[in-house]
Amino acid sequence: MTAPLVSRSPTCLACLRRLAQPFGSGNGSASAVSLVQFRAKSNRLRPKDQGVIVRLLEDIPKFGRKDSVFRIERGRMRNEWFPSKRAEYMTTSRFRELGLTRGDVGDRDTTFGTMAAVELDDAPEVEAPTTTVLTTSPEKAHTLLTTLIPETLAFHRKPIPAPAPAPPTQSISPLVASANADATPDRNAPLAIYGSVSATDIVGYVKGLLVGDVDGSRIVLGPENIRFLGLAEDADRIKTLGRWELEISVGGTGLEPVRKVVEILPLAEASGEGEAQPSAP
Repeated sequence: MTAPLVSRSPTCLACLRRLAQPFGSGNGSASAVSLVQFRAKSNRLRPKDQGVIVRLLEDIPKFGRKDSVFRIERGRMRNEWFPSKRAEYMTTSRFRELGLTRGDVGDRDTTFGTMAAVELDDAPEVEAPTTTVLTTSPEKAHTLLTTLIPETLAFHRKPIPAPAPAPPTQSISPLVASANADATPDRNAPLAIYGSVSATDIVGYVKGLLVGDVDGSRIVLGPENIRFLGLAEDADRIKTLGRWELEISVGGTGLEPVRKVVEILPLAEASGEGEAQPSAP
């Protein structure tokens, strides 16, 4: 038969103190319940924290590649990865948005970034392929520009009509009439045009004439090689009708620039269909 609880020797300090009290203290009678030993809840059966499920937003050596999903310590995620946006928490809604399930949760890759670095160091260096650009010598380019390009390059543009002078409404004094005559625009001045002929237009026209020649198509030519004569030093376009000289530089020592003439004609003298295109005379 099992011995009563009062015959067992207590082991905790609280029980020994209760036994040391005289019988009858308190409510006047000894209680067997007061002799029962109470223990605090044990932590041995509490499940260990498995961390949180995260998804990497970048490659992290010794942990895994970007988009890897696995469990990691809460402290590392809370204090390091989440503030620096290196990983995100995988909530239920996030699993649903990415079309993943709990079965897609993998393990941390402790070898990631270590073996790859060794393989890259041991790999032989491979030189990048070089592209050879075939160009024409300055002497050959000078000859081709002189012989294949016509002396006059014609462009057609629509002129801007000059405003007609207003008729006098009343008689004026000779002095006022002389002042108005000086202010009247010169009818012989070149007409302005809609649009302009720029150095880029010249380069495109010249390259179009050279494209059929093997050596001519290799000539390196840009707007910086074109210089208009008779305009301002930094002018790179013509804005009026007329004839203008230009120089095409090809580089090289002792080579003079190739000189040509650009003629801007009114659009009425061209074919009249759409916008005029440059044409050789």
